[in-house]
Amino acid sequence: MLVAGGTSGLGLGVARHFSARGANVVIVGRRGRLAAQIASDLGDNALGVGADIADAEAVAAAVAATVDRFGTIDINVNTAGILIPTTLVTGTGEPTDSSELVRLVNTNLVGTFNVMTRAAAVMLGNPPGEDGERGVIINTSSIAAHDGTIGLVCYSATKGALEGMTLPAAREFAGRGIRVNTIAPGGFDTPMVHDYVQDGVMDEQFTQFVNPRRLGTPDEFAAFAAHIVENRYFNAANLRLDAGYRIPL
Repeated sequence: MLVAGGTSGLGLGVARHFSARGANVVIVGRRGRLAAQIASDLGDNALGVGADIADAEAVAAAVAATVDRFGTIDINVNTAGILIPTTLVTGTGEPTDSSELVRLVNTNLVGTFNVMTRAAAVMLGNPPGEDGERGVIINTSSIAAHDGTIGLVCYSATKGALEGMTLPAAREFAGRGIRVNTIAPGGFDTPMVHDYVQDGVMDEQFTQFVNPRRLGTPDEFAAFAAHIVENRYFNAANLRLDAGYRIPL
């Protein structure tokens, strides 16, 4: 399997979860040395590759390295993404420059697309298994795609766009054995969440969780991804994983 964004947070949880269960795992991240170190810690069934997913050539090289090492790709989980707080109008009343939106689109949307396209091209060459399956792609959106709040206008747009890709991508591979699903996580214990939400504010946010009233763990995200892989009836779905949490205004 290939995990884009596998050096931290949800992606690291996925890499560890699948590796512990015997999968061959390729960890792709911008920090190449860290990716290599994580792979070394996981063992012989892991490979770390440095790549910025917004760079199509770098992604192509990472996919080629994956195929060279393990022969193919049958699972692709995309968790790589960035969060830049953005509003339409600045605090001084000026229109916000579009450069932050471009950065978000390039990583969150174009970057995910870069990995999907190359992983799917490899998967189509896999021999069909049960139910004709050749591969599974899982993308990572966010509940901000549904109930984003002030400061998330650009981030929410990129995550909503990812969910918009799910059904047409799955339909593209109808009868050809590739399933495409997207997970929309809520509050998870990741560096991104801690960088964006201050501890005191986070304590208040816990009251918005239905149950359990805590942050999710990367392993819980990984377990859900594993269930999607194992349950071949999951396809073309955008799936919230959030303990009933809704982002307040």
